[in-house]
Amino acid sequence: MPEDEQKRSYEELEREVARYRAAYEVMRALGGTLDLDELLDLIITRITEVMEADRSSLFLIDWESEELWSKVAQGVRFMEIRFPMDLGLAGAVATSGEILNIPDAYNDQRFNQDFDRQTGYRTKSVLCVPMTNKEGERIGVIQVLNKKSDDAFDDEDEELLSALAGQAAVAVENSRLYEDQKKSFISFVETLSTAMDARDPITAGHSSRVTLYSLAIGEVLGYSEKQLEVLNAAALLHDIGKIGVPEVILFKDGQLNDEEYKIIQTHALHSLNILEKIHFVRGQKDIPMMSATHHERLDGSGYPLGLIGDDIPEAGRVIAVSDIFDAITSRRHYRDRMEFIKVLRILDEESRKNQIQPEFVSAFKNLSLDRIVKILEEDNTELVPGEDMELFAAVTLGEFQQLIENEEGDLSADERDLVERFKCAYDRCHDGSRTDGN
Repeated sequence: MPEDEQKRSYEELEREVARYRAAYEVMRALGGTLDLDELLDLIITRITEVMEADRSSLFLIDWESEELWSKVAQGVRFMEIRFPMDLGLAGAVATSGEILNIPDAYNDQRFNQDFDRQTGYRTKSVLCVPMTNKEGERIGVIQVLNKKSDDAFDDEDEELLSALAGQAAVAVENSRLYEDQKKSFISFVETLSTAMDARDPITAGHSSRVTLYSLAIGEVLGYSEKQLEVLNAAALLHDIGKIGVPEVILFKDGQLNDEEYKIIQTHALHSLNILEKIHFVRGQKDIPMMSATHHERLDGSGYPLGLIGDDIPEAGRVIAVSDIFDAITSRRHYRDRMEFIKVLRILDEESRKNQIQPEFVSAFKNLSLDRIVKILEEDNTELVPGEDMELFAAVTLGEFQQLIENEEGDLSADERDLVERFKCAYDRCHDGSRTDGN
């Protein structure tokens, strides 16, 4: 074999080895995430590289609506696009299940030119293959556009992309299964929480509000998505043990005596016992302790276990702050909302007395006033003027506390106006049901 031909053959072999090595790396990478948005983006990015194409698209089939859909990245968010399943080359592959290798897209009547017209892009060659799951069902389509060498895609490209599409289909199916399991778990948790809250119309919504406050604190603390998911479940279930408290005590219209208060306190241990009987998957196994420890205190004076400091799960310490705030800003059988300045002073006092975590109180005070109002009113803020909510969005709870602590001092007219507007929102004066606070 001539030396030049041998060199070309060796270079071609090297190129093919590199492509299949890259394809193997793609297959490995696809197992690294179960988040569908991340997965679709990863598949498109890696396949574009391996196939030496200009760009790629992945469309999933919605058989119920007979549509193809995909998500495209827009900044840090994803936007979903949908179109009829029989449209374009992708639609032809989705419908037939056959591979399409088109050297010149504009010479194929099935090619939809709308995208090119809208973007100014010029599609030349197209390779489009179906994605098929283990049951042989078509679940999507992958297409690559414009081979960078300006050649048409060949048989080896078809073989390689088909292999990648098969692996992508497995990854997408696993992601969907994970998402379904996650939705089922969240639905189960929310149903338990709602059933508990529904026992008493007066305290209905408590678990939901405590959860929203806790998640907001977690966001300020920089929690990951997985940490927030676990915190969400733990907070929703924190009062599940109240199912074991007699209704005559739980719904008493008036202050509890010492004996009744001791019975109420047993709900935390009931929560632990109930939740420990539920099978939580890896990463969620600490939920029972997180939920049950929202009445533990840093100095060991809390219940049900008398834990001290860091022995209390962090999520339990976060929920503790949220639970205190919601308990004294919500209506109870024997009182209405507490005056707001007193609420904030109680948080400060509990923090100074080493009862609740000072850092978590500080994180809570970093929340904007509009977020506080939305949670307080469970997003039913239509009676609060929009201009008020805009003002609240620009002020944190901590900044607002400084204003109301200095209410009799040197406040500007705008500051006094802000204070009055928030008081009105907190007192629900817009709907005529003014509370006894403030």
